[in-house]
Amino acid sequence: MSAPVVDPIARFFEKLLPALVLKQFDSFLEQDGCISFDVTGAGQWSFTFGTEEPIATGLDPDAGLKLTFTRGAFDKFIDGTLDVIEAVQKKEVTARGREFILLENFGRLLRPPQRHDLGWDASTVG
Repeated sequence: MSAPVVDPIARFFEKLLPALVLKQFDSFLEQDGCISFDVTGAGQWSFTFGTEEPIATGLDPDAGLKLTFTRGAFDKFIDGTLDVIEAVQKKEVTARGREFILLENFGRLLRPPQRHDLGWDASTVG
C-alpha cells in the first residue's frame, strides 16, 4: 500500500510555509497584514503576519492583498521558476488590493536575506 499523494500546493501552505514562519519567527512577528491566495483548482488560503495561526483555509475578506494564481503558475512559484512579468501579462497571476509591501514581506519569509543583500560579500571584506 503506497502513501497518499499530497498536492504540492496544499503541502506548501500546510507544511512548508509554517516551517518557514518558524525559521523567521522574529521577522514574522514584526509585520502585520494579510494576503489571501486563491489557486484555481487547488484551494484558497490566507496568510496573516504576526498571529498565532498564520495560515487559514479560505479567503480573508479583509486581506490587504488578494492574489489569484492558476495552478500552473503557483507550481512554478513553488519551484522558483515563475516569470512574474509573463504570468501577470498572461493573467496567470492577478492581484487586488494596494498593500504590495505585504508581498515583499512574504518574500523575505520565503528567502531570508542573503549576504549580497546586505551590500557586501567576501571579496569586499578585509
